Amino acid sequence: MGTGNGRNGGSFSQVQKLGISNASTGVAFTHIGKFILKNTERLLYVLAFFISGIFSEAQNGPPKSSAGRLSVGLKVTEYAPGDDSARLRFPTHIAFGPGDCEVITDLKNNRFLFREGSKNPFKVSPVPVRGAHSIVYNPTDKLYYANDTENHRIIAFADLSQKTIQAKTMRIAGIPLNRPHDVVLDSAAGWIYAINPKSGHVFRFTGIGKNESAIKVPLQGYARALTFTDGKLYVIGSAKGRIVEIVDWDTPTFKIYDSYDSTGRQGSAGSWATTGLVLNDAEFYKGYWYASSFFTKFHAKDSDYDENKFIRFKTLDDLNKGKWTDLSEMLPSGMTPYYLTVNQGKLYLAIFNHEVPGKGDSILQITPRLR
Repeated sequence: MGTGNGRNGGSFSQVQKLGISNASTGVAFTHIGKFILKNTERLLYVLAFFISGIFSEAQNGPPKSSAGRLSVGLKVTEYAPGDDSARLRFPTHIAFGPGDCEVITDLKNNRFLFREGSKNPFKVSPVPVRGAHSIVYNPTDKLYYANDTENHRIIAFADLSQKTIQAKTMRIAGIPLNRPHDVVLDSAAGWIYAINPKSGHVFRFTGIGKNESAIKVPLQGYARALTFTDGKLYVIGSAKGRIVEIVDWDTPTFKIYDSYDSTGRQGSAGSWATTGLVLNDAEFYKGYWYASSFFTKFHAKDSDYDENKFIRFKTLDDLNKGKWTDLSEMLPSGMTPYYLTVNQGKLYLAIFNHEVPGKGDSILQITPRLR
C-alpha cells in the first residue's frame, strides 16, 4: 500500500564503487578471474549487503501505514486545545452546534468545555457531570443531551454557561441506566439514542420521558459507542470487535459484522496481538469507515500497543475479512483514540494518554490532503 523504502532498480552504487560496472567489456576472462580472486572479500560484502536487504524486507513485510509513507491522502493536525490554555484529561468526544458552538467532553476533569468558533478560547461549563462521555444538541427542543456516566443518568439542559438542568433520568423505558455511554441523534426523525455498555441495551427517545423504548443488541460483551450515518444506526461492540446494524427497531432485526481476529480472545481493552480489535468507535467519512480501538501500554503487556489502534476500510464486509489499512502511525504513539465526529467535511478524533492523563490529550482534525 505504501511507497516504502524500496531500492531503485537502476542504482548499483555499491557495485560501482568496486569498479565492476565500469570494467571494459574487452577484459579477458583470465583477468576477470584474477580480479575476482583479488576482490573476493569486497564482493562477498556486496553480496551480503543485497542478501541482508532482501531478508530484511521478507522479515518485515510491507511498511506500516503512516502519513508520511502511506498514500492515504489525509492530513492530521491538532485541533484542540492547540494554543488554548485549557488542559484536557481523557477527552472522549467533540460535538458541534448549534451554530459555531463546539463542545468537548473532558472525562477525567468531569466537565464540558465550550466555545463559539475555533478562534475563541474555551470556557468551562458549570453543568455538573461526573465521567461524562459525549453530548449531542437536539435542534427540535433546543436542548443538549448528555450521558452523565458515573451518575448513571441522562441529562438535558439548554445553556452550557448555566448550571440549570432541565430534565434528567436514571431509567429509560423502565430499564435502569448503568454507566450510559454514547448519545447520538437522528435529526431527520427526531430520535435520540443512548447505550448501556455492559448489558447491550440501546435506548430510543425523543426527550426525557417521551416516546421511550429499548432493545437488547447481540454484542457479546462491552460496547462503548453508537453511530448514526446514512439513515442507519450502528452499535459498536468493543470486547468482540463487532459492529451491529439495527435493521429494524420494532422487530428487532440486526445485521452483525465481526472484525477479523486471529487471537480468539476478547476484552474491554487490549492490543491487536492480545485481543484483536477492541472498538471504541467507528464512523463513515468520505467513502471509508474509520475505527478506533481501546489499546493501551498497560493492557498491551509486551505487545505493540499502537498496531491497528486506528484503521480504515471500505465496507463492513472488509472489516470481517481483515481488509483494512492501519493508520495508527498517523497518531502519536502510546495515545488511545476514542470517539470520532464528522462535521462540515472534516473528521475529528479524541485521543488521550491512558497511563498519564493530560499528557498529549487532544482533539485531532483529519482532512483530505491537498495535492
